[in-house]
Amino acid sequence: MLTFLYIDYGKSPYIALELKYSLSTLIYEYGSSPLRVVIYTDQPETYRNLDERVSVRDVSRSFAGMTRGGAYAHRIKPCALLDALRTAEGGCVLLDSDSYILPGFAAAIDAALAIGAAMDLYEGRDPYPEAAGLAVDLPNFGRYVYDPSQAVMFNSGLVAADPKRHIAVVEDAIALIDAWLDHGMNLFKIEQIAISESFRVHGAAVAPMNACFLHYCRRSLKRYMHWRLERIERRQPEFRAGPPRIKHPRGRVRLFNYVNRIFKRY
Repeated sequence: MLTFLYIDYGKSPYIALELKYSLSTLIYEYGSSPLRVVIYTDQPETYRNLDERVSVRDVSRSFAGMTRGGAYAHRIKPCALLDALRTAEGGCVLLDSDSYILPGFAAAIDAALAIGAAMDLYEGRDPYPEAAGLAVDLPNFGRYVYDPSQAVMFNSGLVAADPKRHIAVVEDAIALIDAWLDHGMNLFKIEQIAISESFRVHGAAVAPMNACFLHYCRRSLKRYMHWRLERIERRQPEFRAGPPRIKHPRGRVRLFNYVNRIFKRY
């Protein structure tokens, strides 16, 4: 049975709206098939009694350790994944809250984990040119050197790993983040690079999931989605599984953002 992970921390009210929408599409995709969902959060009451398949992991006291005292907030992502992998019997899939599930997702994740790992879309090579030549001793892989001709980055809006094969991979990804931070390389996307590079050097094939996983991380689209999610919440405050119901054609998103620049609501 797969374990799906979400993370919600901080004061933004929109993360809970995003997460519940994503979760509703995830549960709908799996139907009556077994799955487990764990939400890592500093606001556990927000998610209690949401669904029988959902449990809450309170990270109020561990947040500082997972983020190196707030030095890099996204470090919590591989830390949460590692925590889940150490106790899970099946694969673990970390999902960003600003996402939703499309048809075919369940089969695609199973196929990816059968032979390797999975992440969101592939973004390209040499994602961190400033790190060229940087050498790091990782706890499991050993000597790692950033090679611009080989380095890759997938988006970390989704990260799927197997507990029998990938615990060492995620441990090394966290160590790589820490090494870059120690060298003053606090790039916004270093967790994406670290996870992608750790999978690569450990020889794990990474399947991109963006064909059946929509990650609306672009700021203009997020504003539009927040507007739509608030409207859904007002009409239907109770949690209910269902297919994706928000369409976001480019013209409509542009119009919304034009109006929003005037009223500055989102």
